[in-house]
Amino acid sequence: MATVIDSSLAAIRAEPARLDGVFAALRERVASGVLPAAALAIGDAGGGIRAEAFGAGGRPIATETNFFLASITKPIFAAAFMQLVEDGLVDLHEPIGHHVPGFESGEKATVSAWHLLTHTSGVADVPPEQIIRRRPSAAHMTRLVTDAPLRFRPGTGWEYCSASYYLLAAIIERVAGVAYARFLDERLARPLRMAVTFDPRRAGRPIVPVHGAGVDNRLVRFLVLRYMAGAALPGGGLFGNLSDLTRFGAATLAPVRAGARWLPLAPETIEQMERDQVRGLPGIYEGEARDMHFGLGWSKPTLMRDLPGSPRVISHGGATGGRLWLDPEVGLVLVYLTNHWSADRGPEVEAIRGVYEVIAGS
Repeated sequence: MATVIDSSLAAIRAEPARLDGVFAALRERVASGVLPAAALAIGDAGGGIRAEAFGAGGRPIATETNFFLASITKPIFAAAFMQLVEDGLVDLHEPIGHHVPGFESGEKATVSAWHLLTHTSGVADVPPEQIIRRRPSAAHMTRLVTDAPLRFRPGTGWEYCSASYYLLAAIIERVAGVAYARFLDERLARPLRMAVTFDPRRAGRPIVPVHGAGVDNRLVRFLVLRYMAGAALPGGGLFGNLSDLTRFGAATLAPVRAGARWLPLAPETIEQMERDQVRGLPGIYEGEARDMHFGLGWSKPTLMRDLPGSPRVISHGGATGGRLWLDPEVGLVLVYLTNHWSADRGPEVEAIRGVYEVIAGS
């Protein structure tokens, strides 16, 4: 993977004050009450350039504060899973029934890891509201996913499915012989010096509480955090901060440094994950029917919406309003985090557009 840092981005690294307007706009969004809190980091293949976080009233908070990443977990988990593919222990296109009981017959016998990573498996999802209300264990979630009938024939459509990541987790445990949370930590997080965690209570970092999901009460928040730590949702349960995601983004743009791997994946694997795998399959995105474009664990937003950025952009958002955005064409890493369930996406888009305006003007 040949990643070239655009000269304008290099100019921003040399003079981060060029981003003043972008950060000021986000601070104002929090100060006005549009968002309870928000954080933004801009980086490149060399790592972070500038990072700030804002709490109540727009006041600065520590940038090491943990946010609930929700589905930003997916590309991180996918990167860990793809190490098994590189190791030759899993074939992306073989039936997962070789590793997961309950997928040995009928149409389920055609479901592959490729289908799971591209959301084309037909596996039925479990609504977040049901998870919050019933708090099923990881084992129970896997049973729910395995027992439910497919919603469509694998490969014929696109439907977002967080629960399918429990099947990827089951493959990891069967093939690697260790718990998937441990696998993620040992094979990905530690090499990148990321402190992402399924259990934020033991992370030694402050935690920004999530608003708008029925967990605003302090006791309820504690109970939910305890549940989240135990359930370790592989498709949406990580907590992390700006630095964690900036490191992951930078390593994805430049996995090899000084002749050695930084991200424990080959550049060719990352390019495969970045490529549009579904090429316009029909699906529902943000409530609208459209032709979908998706990589392995990554969405391709600039192919689906009027957004700035190159066709090579890979990105993933989360239900709490966050976004990890990578543009290999210009070497951009953008991390946007907030803490409101189904948050207004306006500030996020405003930040993305603002950064590209700065890049264009540099």
